[in-house]
Amino acid sequence: MKWAGGKFRLTDDINKAFPKKKQCLIEPFVGAGAVFLNSNFERYILADINPDLINLFNIVKDNVDQYIDACKPIFFSPHANTPEYYYAKRQQFNESRDPFERSVIFLYLNRFGFNGLCRYNSKNEFNVPFGDYKTHYFPEDELRYFAYKAQSAVFYVVILNKLLNWRIKHR
Repeated sequence: MKWAGGKFRLTDDINKAFPKKKQCLIEPFVGAGAVFLNSNFERYILADINPDLINLFNIVKDNVDQYIDACKPIFFSPHANTPEYYYAKRQQFNESRDPFERSVIFLYLNRFGFNGLCRYNSKNEFNVPFGDYKTHYFPEDELRYFAYKAQSAVFYVVILNKLLNWRIKHR
């Protein structure tokens, strides 16, 4: 996924800071998962404030084949890279309450929206404009790798202050 504030460029330095025995990584700002995907822990506790992101992660973890099959018609539509199609999908996403449908469209919006941004208005509607890129890539191999790696992870929607309060209470 494209994600603002991604940590991919920092993963080598971050991995150097980890202990030799890597039992559990707790990541309160998982974002696109760069640290998770580029580290080797026995298990992972991964959190983010964005429920659409965590929903996508859980669905890919549990149903990667079904997820990929559902994404392909959207990504490979002859109209996928047009503003009209993008804005129709964005409206469909904002109106949908179905977790699976939202996860499929969320990935499309991430890949075709401006700079991979994720932004919501005061009505909690996704409002990133169309990205107008020349080419697009469907990340099938990355989704499969994510699903494999995610078998040792649990994903939570958590706000940092709640995570810190939980940690303080459970010392």
